Amino acid sequence: MEKEKVMEFQDFSFLYQDGKDGVFDINLTIRKGEFVVLTGQSGCGKTTLTRCMNGLIPDFYEGTFQGKSVVCGMEMGKHETGDYAGYVGSVFQDPRSQFFTLGVRTEISFPSENLGMARETMQQRYIETVEKMQIEDILQRGILSLSSGEKQKVAVASVYTAGVSVYVLDEPSANLDWQGTMQLAKVLSVLKEKGCTIIVSEHRLHYLKDLADRIVMLEKGRITADLSKERINNCSSEWFREHKIRQIDLSGIKSEVPKIGEIAEKQTFTAENLSFWYQRGEVLWKNVNVSCESGAIIGLVGKNGSGKSTMLQVLMGLKKAKDGKIYINGKKISKRQLREQSFYMMQDADYQFLTNSVMDEMLAGQKQADAEQRATKILAHYGLEAYADTHPSVLSGGQKQRLSMALLEMSDKQLLFFDEPTSGLDAANMEIVRKSMIRLAEKGRILFVITHDYEFAASLFTALLVFKEGETVNWISPEEYQPEQLMIIMKNGGKKNE
Repeated sequence: MEKEKVMEFQDFSFLYQDGKDGVFDINLTIRKGEFVVLTGQSGCGKTTLTRCMNGLIPDFYEGTFQGKSVVCGMEMGKHETGDYAGYVGSVFQDPRSQFFTLGVRTEISFPSENLGMARETMQQRYIETVEKMQIEDILQRGILSLSSGEKQKVAVASVYTAGVSVYVLDEPSANLDWQGTMQLAKVLSVLKEKGCTIIVSEHRLHYLKDLADRIVMLEKGRITADLSKERINNCSSEWFREHKIRQIDLSGIKSEVPKIGEIAEKQTFTAENLSFWYQRGEVLWKNVNVSCESGAIIGLVGKNGSGKSTMLQVLMGLKKAKDGKIYINGKKISKRQLREQSFYMMQDADYQFLTNSVMDEMLAGQKQADAEQRATKILAHYGLEAYADTHPSVLSGGQKQRLSMALLEMSDKQLLFFDEPTSGLDAANMEIVRKSMIRLAEKGRILFVITHDYEFAASLFTALLVFKEGETVNWISPEEYQPEQLMIIMKNGGKKNE
């Protein structure tokens, strides 16, 4: 006997008000208790489809629709967004955007209170949530002190307490380290065992291998394949590459050091005994040493909160180390001099966009006569030429990441710093970014890259800074670096051995 339908789309299309993007001719049925993954290249329509599932379209995102969309018995156009709240819970890529309070305990209860749930019922669900989600250790903490993985757990827990039966998650692993991703998988497993219906829009697939019942692939707003668990697990690594989606099995990924050609005029970069601590005296890391030269691609790996972003900011002169010195070509260098030679690609790209269009971003500060020609060529390389007149704020997460890379290529800086550059990127664009980094290294730049993305990092680095628990940061030089160790190091939060 077939289970009841939770969602049904029949010949459904939605076009945003600007007329540029949407989903088209969607025919999709999701039944009670199914775990469905939506995947495909950036801009394929995954997020749009999830907005139709949780009621954000058409009230929050205006546009025109035709065909039929029914979610938990509610037909689009006949119900408001608030009507969905008691049935469908949403977890966004950045859970901070959905938090309303500053404490874990109050945040978990907030959606239930908002729905007008009886106090006794709410208390019972709160107790059940804490037990099922195993979050006793963070109940007394403030939201702002949590790691990315812990914030995701709180977001899921708040939805769980509200008693919904359908969960819609939009790229929930994008900002998580390996441990946080595994925590997320465990939480999703609990929801699946409880019989919840789960829809995950995602690029990274490996942590969902044992959870997904179906994987639905989209391209240019249309469903191109609806694959069973058995079918997807039997697909080869080459099949995933051909379809430009992420690998579901990481064991088949080749790890190697990229071949960087000979560089004529080399620059050396040396950091000696760098230490950083907070005003309250808490040491983040100490006595860190780095020695590299032009063409180096240095990976910064370790758990969220271990001090990687702070290290990046010290190395580029945005923060001052409490102790230690930095030299370029053997000459001690100041913070100002470091900043003059550095370009920073931030994890949250929104913070570095200042103008009203993609092209204006590319041309800001550029004085060369051929600047616009260069900008057009670079935008085409990153698949953004059609968005030249678009405001950066309306780009997708993946498009914003690619725009940041394009801006970096427009600069002439020698020290390049990246904080999670593949957040929100599909397989094809991840490979474009990886090859672009290698090309920049071949031009004599020195790159420092924070990432938790093994699929991206396996064949990228020439050396490592490994952030371990406590105050230790290990420098693995180009002579010592063995890429086959990388997966173990990332899995174990900075440790080499199991």
